[in-house]
Amino acid sequence: MPSRSDTPLANAIASDDLAEDSYCIALQPVCDADLHHIGDELLYRASASDDSATITDPLLATARASSMAIYEIGLDKLIGERLLFLKVSREWLERPELLPFPANNVVIEVLDDGTPLNDLTNALAQIKQRGYQLALDASAVLQGDIETLSGIADIIKFRLDEGITSERLDAFRSADCQLLAQRLETRDQIDAARRAGCSLLQGFFFAQPSNVAPPTASRRSNPSIQIKLIRELYREMVNTERLADMIAQDPHLYLIVIKRANSSYYAQTGGSSLRRSLHVLGINELRTLVATVMLAQNGPVSRLALKHALTRATMCKHLAAPFPQLDPEDAFTTGLFSLMDTMLGIGMSALLDEVELSDSINAAIRDGSGQLGAILTIARDYQAFVALDAEDSGMPPNAQLRTAYLGALQETQALMSSLQEE
Repeated sequence: MPSRSDTPLANAIASDDLAEDSYCIALQPVCDADLHHIGDELLYRASASDDSATITDPLLATARASSMAIYEIGLDKLIGERLLFLKVSREWLERPELLPFPANNVVIEVLDDGTPLNDLTNALAQIKQRGYQLALDASAVLQGDIETLSGIADIIKFRLDEGITSERLDAFRSADCQLLAQRLETRDQIDAARRAGCSLLQGFFFAQPSNVAPPTASRRSNPSIQIKLIRELYREMVNTERLADMIAQDPHLYLIVIKRANSSYYAQTGGSSLRRSLHVLGINELRTLVATVMLAQNGPVSRLALKHALTRATMCKHLAAPFPQLDPEDAFTTGLFSLMDTMLGIGMSALLDEVELSDSINAAIRDGSGQLGAILTIARDYQAFVALDAEDSGMPPNAQLRTAYLGALQETQALMSSLQEE
């Protein structure tokens, strides 16, 4: 296979390497009422020269900030024992496999995107069950939400100039929520926040957000290796030796795997063996790591395609099972790779030229030919059918296909939900 610099896939991404690698993170201190530095809010910067956030895609920004903080730098080096305040959108709440380890020093801040908090109660409760603290904006919490959120929300954030009544603040405290006052710039504001019962304080009075320089010159990984890793990581029987061989061909992933295994969270130090690091991390952490890195590098469409692709792949596998001449793993790979171009934003032809797949899988993806092509077509058409009203789709209901689809959807959801449970 030609070197990366000579491949169509590399040429397709080379033009935006510089722009994609220029982002960084910033930290803004969070202090307690005694002015002790107890936490930091993680902020995204599109460029290392920016002093404010420019965010067009909240999930992409969160993925990039998380990837840099957790995997490139490491939380132990970045914040030590302090809390990390991580802002997430509703879309992120629905992707529990992306929530960072360790849970015990991470505060998940829920962005106010207009979604009624009562609609998020189940998702928030699941995050709490995983051990994370939750911070909510007071402006997003309606009077009727306070009782519902009791026992779920840990921290309520607000600004002194928002005009929140003392009665509402008392209600928050009665629900066992700490109060965090934001945008404090003067000593008088600090004193006012303390009088209001705030135990957490944040603002320019303490420090403006400080940018953290990127630790590496380039974060761009080897796309073909990432694709093969995804394929291997979601097999029923994962081959650790194959994983090690793949990661060894990707300097960026190699580096962050070693760093992650040597972090204080795993209580490992001093080792540089890739195979030892894979054993320390385990398959679930590797899945989380690779998914986060891919999201951080490949933009917003990848997050929409990943679950869709895994569901399609699993459905193809179920459909192939009754036919002894077909390998269910080949069917799974066919379904997964049929959407890999969407996840990576790369043309399918260039993608298949880059990755070594069997002739039957290649033919199925390129033109829908062969038995694998027939199965892929059925799975793809049924997903389209489900996305439309049955009356408008023109495709008659089919109990067997519905069973295969619902089974695939259930397995995919269970798989993605289990990624954090080690």
